[in-house]
Amino acid sequence: MKGKLLRGFAATALALAVMLPGATQPAHADPDDTNNSLVDMLDLALNLLGRVGDGNVSPADLAAMTQDVINALNEAESAVIAHIDAIAVADIRDDATAAIIEFEDINNFAEETLEDWAQDVTHDAVRASSYLDAVSGKAAIDDVGYAVVTLFPIAMVARARAGFGTTNLRNQYRAALQKIVDKLAPTCEYYNPEPNAIPVIRAYTCEVYGIHTATQLEQYWLGDWQLGPIVPAAVEAASYANTSRAVAIESLSQLP
Repeated sequence: MKGKLLRGFAATALALAVMLPGATQPAHADPDDTNNSLVDMLDLALNLLGRVGDGNVSPADLAAMTQDVINALNEAESAVIAHIDAIAVADIRDDATAAIIEFEDINNFAEETLEDWAQDVTHDAVRASSYLDAVSGKAAIDDVGYAVVTLFPIAMVARARAGFGTTNLRNQYRAALQKIVDKLAPTCEYYNPEPNAIPVIRAYTCEVYGIHTATQLEQYWLGDWQLGPIVPAAVEAASYANTSRAVAIESLSQLP
């Protein structure tokens, strides 16, 4: 699947992060858990859309591919729901939760039910993306971001199964993903934690918000690196590895 390189880079970034005493600690959850499951979910959804577009797929194969998407979402469900539960806007929170629960039964929907539900979940996905501009604070943006990266693949699968177009929705998803990437960009800085120490130690810290922080140290002494050297891109990736920004970056690389 696409995005493997970025996943490996994020994992390497976490290994490189060296936390300063008293510094905010990074997220303890495995960054290769929820993020990978959601990216796999999109990958499988896009595969389904491609097969439907080719017009060469049996009902049994279509149901099996849909189940693959459901299974990928199920792997991420508990962590995704935790973010969605934190969304302050009740209608977005409730719609996203309901969509995740109902998606598991999509293979059992009657045709008319499927068409109605596809339209409803499309509306939910688009409305969730609009809240990226309405909420303030990066924690709230991250929570809504998880709803967005979950709802759009669900909506695309539902629309494909119902025989509806997905091009416009895909374009909306791309714009929403870019918004998540921009709004959750980490703030980074170099500094000397102990300015008068010899040898001098330099630090590079990136913070998205709260626990989503990473720091790397470097120290060059007697012609050799005792710590470091600092790899800015790795520290940046470590800081957002466990946020919806990481999912958005990898999803953008997958969208055609």
